[in-house]
This record gives sequence, C-alpha cells and structure tokens, in this order.
Amino acid sequence: RGKSVRTITFEQFKEALQELSKKRFKGKSDEEALQEMYKLIEGKGPGLTGVTKAIASPTVSRLTDTSKFTGSHKERFDASGKGKGKAGREDLVDNSGYVSGYKHAGTYDHKVQGNK
Repeated sequence: RGKSVRTITFEQFKEALQELSKKRFKGKSDEEALQEMYKLIEGKGPGLTGVTKAIASPTVSRLTDTSKFTGSHKERFDASGKGKGKAGREDLVDNSGYVSGYKHAGTYDHKVQGNK
C-alpha cells in the first residue's frame, strides 16, 4: 500500500497473504504455504484489537444521566431517557386556533351541531 493510504484492496490483501505464507511456512512450496494460510484465516473476520472503547467513569456517567437534567434540557428526553428529537429542541406551535390550556378544544362543531 502507499504511505498515505490507510486501506488496501482485496487484490493487495491476497498478495500480502502470498508473501506472508512464504515466510510463515518456509519448508513448504508456495502453493502449499498459501493453502495453509487460507486454512488459518478461514471463517475469521477482522479483529477488534486496538478499537477505542467507551469510558465508564463516574464523571461521564453523571454527565450523561438524563434523569438528572433540569430546565429546558429535561424537556429533550422522555421518561426512558431516549431523546425526543426535534420536538424536544424547539417549541412546536399549535395552530389549532385555540388558546393553550383551553379545556374544551375541538368541541365547537359538536356544540353547534347539537343545538340544531
């Protein structure tokens, strides 16, 4: 691979396996060594060694515990701690025509039709 490239193609991977098999299985022919290398990696995927893991410190858990949020930040999460998305970030306008807090919203048509 090139110096500035972080990945390789499948063809480059196969070439690398051929070179490694020669070094690992020195007493065997190139074809036998390659077959032995294929047996080693058969059924295996990429490893997870060196992958960054989440830190479980008391400080981080305190900062990410949504049950302790207050004020407008508390409105952004439901009871289970899952975010509400856009509904939790901005005030959604009610365009129903009723004043907020009016108990009988949506009953106008019922009352008018009931009097006729």
